[in-house]
Amino acid sequence: MYAKCGRLDKSREIFNSMKVKDSISWNVMISGYAMHGDAISAIEIFEEMEEQTNIKPNSLTFLSLLSACAHSGLVEEGKRLFGKMKQHSVRPNLKHYACLVDVLGRSGSLLEAEELVLSMPICPDGGIWGALLGACKIHDDFITGIRIAKQAIKTDPKNDGYYIVLSDMYSSIGKWKESERAREMMKEQGIEKTTGWSFV
Repeated sequence: MYAKCGRLDKSREIFNSMKVKDSISWNVMISGYAMHGDAISAIEIFEEMEEQTNIKPNSLTFLSLLSACAHSGLVEEGKRLFGKMKQHSVRPNLKHYACLVDVLGRSGSLLEAEELVLSMPICPDGGIWGALLGACKIHDDFITGIRIAKQAIKTDPKNDGYYIVLSDMYSSIGKWKESERAREMMKEQGIEKTTGWSFV
């Protein structure tokens, strides 16, 4: 409760006083720090758990850590922690991949993020493509963004958002005919724009 409310000092005090700590208590502390943007403390707690206990981190542990790294811009730490998942026999799911794509994308490592998405053993979903396309927009890399939007359309041709993103990115580099063509493709697929959807 204290962790969710931002009283991390009080949470840590209670946590430190516990004689027996289970996986839930460790995860609560890690996610509490992650939720409030303190990635360094989240990682420190994780390392303490690794070194001092026999408790194994689980899917939630790594999701909290990767999310914290994304919001704090800790690229190398994010990659290192993602690699540790295999070491702990935790199979990455779509949310873990989305976090790592976000970590790489926010830092401007767009090609590395794209390579990660294309090499995934599971089919990328809207959250992953969205994180990658959002990063292209943030870094004004419309050429990469156009390529990625086309790839996203191939995997999910009924998603109106991808056509809109593609059209907007073409507009951003002055390719008006291509921009219009992207919207025509959406109509040809019988897809209507979702009200309120925009790419900003």
